[in-house]
Amino acid sequence: MPRLMIVEDDPAIVRAVEKTLTLAAGYSLEWVRDPDAAIARAIALKPDLILLDVRLPEGDGRVVLKSLRQNVATSAVPVILLTGLAGEADKVLGLNLGADDYIVKPFGAMELMARIQAVLRRSSPSGAGASAVKAGELSLDAERRVARLGARKLDLQPREFELLFLLAANAGRALSREFLIENTSSYGRFVPTRSLDTHVKNIRRKLGAKARMLSTVPKHGYRLDP
Repeated sequence: MPRLMIVEDDPAIVRAVEKTLTLAAGYSLEWVRDPDAAIARAIALKPDLILLDVRLPEGDGRVVLKSLRQNVATSAVPVILLTGLAGEADKVLGLNLGADDYIVKPFGAMELMARIQAVLRRSSPSGAGASAVKAGELSLDAERRVARLGARKLDLQPREFELLFLLAANAGRALSREFLIENTSSYGRFVPTRSLDTHVKNIRRKLGAKARMLSTVPKHGYRLDP
C-alpha cells in the first residue's frame, strides 16, 4: 500500500484528498501542516510520494521542494505540487526545482488519482498505482478513459466515467452521495445532488440489460454489484 504525505494548510482539501486516496485507492496519507516539519517527517516516514502545496501561510512550498531535493534521504521521493498558480512561468519554475508533476487548484479527484498513479508508475519498477479496475463484466481504464461492458465499449461522459470508476473500484460497497459528489467534482466546488442522480440515470441507460448492477441504497447513495 503506497504511503503518501501531503503538506497543505487547508483541512478541507486534506479531508477530500484523504477520502479519495484511502477509500477509493487504498493508499495511506499523512498530513503535515507546518512546512518547517516537512523534511524531518519525510525522512521518518519515507513516503512513496509527497503532495506539496506551493502557497503555505508559514512558508513557500518551493523552498520545501528545494530542501527535499538537497537532502540525500529525500532527494528521490516523487513530489507533486498543488497550487493555485496557473502561469507557465510558475509551472516551469516548479518543474525545474525538481517537481515530478504540477496540479492547479481547483482539481478533480480523478485527475489527482491519475497523476499520482502515473508518477508512482514512473518511479516504481513494480508499477504501483494501477489505473484500471474490473468488476464482473465491467472494466475501466482511467488513463485511457475507456470503459467496456464485456466486449461492448460504453460511451460515457467525463463525469459518468468518474462515477462508474469509483463505484467499480469499490464494487459491493455502498458509497454515499457526499463521497461520490466530492470525488467526481473539483475540490471546493458545490455540485447539486440532482446532478449526481442524473448522471446515475444516464449510466444505467448505457448499461442496458445490466443496469440492475447499479443499485440505489436508500438514504445513503449507490452501490455497484457486478
